[in-house]
Amino acid sequence: MAYSELFTKDSVLLDLDGGDSTAVLGALTDALCAKNPELKDRRDEVLQTLMERESRGSTGTDGVGLPHVKMAGVTQVTVVVGVHQAGVEFNALDGEKVHVFFSVIRPEEGADEHIGLLRWLAGIAQHEDFVSFSCQATSKEELIALLSELASTSA
Repeated sequence: MAYSELFTKDSVLLDLDGGDSTAVLGALTDALCAKNPELKDRRDEVLQTLMERESRGSTGTDGVGLPHVKMAGVTQVTVVVGVHQAGVEFNALDGEKVHVFFSVIRPEEGADEHIGLLRWLAGIAQHEDFVSFSCQATSKEELIALLSELASTSA
């Protein structure tokens, strides 16, 4: 399966709001928990785990954040993408606001497979037009198509 196939309409948030990283992580957590039944009753745990990950060092740079964690009791990878038009202070490595967030929950097993997904996401995030094109997307389908297009150019 191509990594771009992990993205469906229920994994895209075009209108993230909230003025800080905690609010954004909360919205991403809600989407992750809604998408994966294994996470349904684990919202607080997922949010806490993502916040702890970010406290060890920001995953944000170049306008993109990639909060990701592995969790016990999870058997499938769950990924969401969210766009925050105004951008959020995310303690990014470059000091800039983050506009696009990929969040990944993965099983504790299968690290090699999941590292490939993170590399793929990082490659897309480094595309010079990715953030601006993502912020211009007017539909979930448009953002998914962008990910698919960039996947073919970053392979």
